[in-house]
Amino acid sequence: MKTKITTIIFDLSEVYLTGLKDTEEILNKKWNLPWGKTYDHMVEGGLIDLWHGKLSEDEFWKKTISKNKWDISLEEVKKLVRENFKEIEGTRKIIESLKNKGFKLGLLSVHSKEWVDHCEKKFQYHKLFHSVVYSFEVEVCKPDKKSYEHILEKLKVKPEECLFIDDSKKNILSAKEMGITVIHFKNPAQLKKDLKKALGEDYE
Repeated sequence: MKTKITTIIFDLSEVYLTGLKDTEEILNKKWNLPWGKTYDHMVEGGLIDLWHGKLSEDEFWKKTISKNKWDISLEEVKKLVRENFKEIEGTRKIIESLKNKGFKLGLLSVHSKEWVDHCEKKFQYHKLFHSVVYSFEVEVCKPDKKSYEHILEKLKVKPEECLFIDDSKKNILSAKEMGITVIHFKNPAQLKKDLKKALGEDYE
């Protein structure tokens, strides 16, 4: 008999909030760079260390700007990032609906402390979840399986009791290998359909 899903774990970026991808697109256009190049520049500047909580946001941007000789100030790029954090219309209603139906909710996100401080204050989304785990707190990022272990432990649930929602295919595959039911997020309308398939009458 299949184990009943009691817990839904959400990704944050590009599922509930937009963010770094939009910033990357603007910076690509600013310097006429091909898609992905700005992200490569950020990785070279220490993006993973930022996500692991080993660099502050200021340290990261200063290093990235200097290393890649970007013609932009620290304050400009920080402002640009924050302007691009927006709610994806429809996701919050889905989360609230799942909470009202009695599901335990978790959030597992690769993010920096400064960005999270800004987003939690602005959107108050963290209050929707029973447990939240950020990469900068635990010094590990998805798709590393340790990342999923942290949220499972915090929620006090087994993998087979959970459904995980993320926009990244590699994160989805990693969670699936652990025995977690998964949904590859594309948009809120698609998510609703996939939740009905995965949860059946529990989502009606």
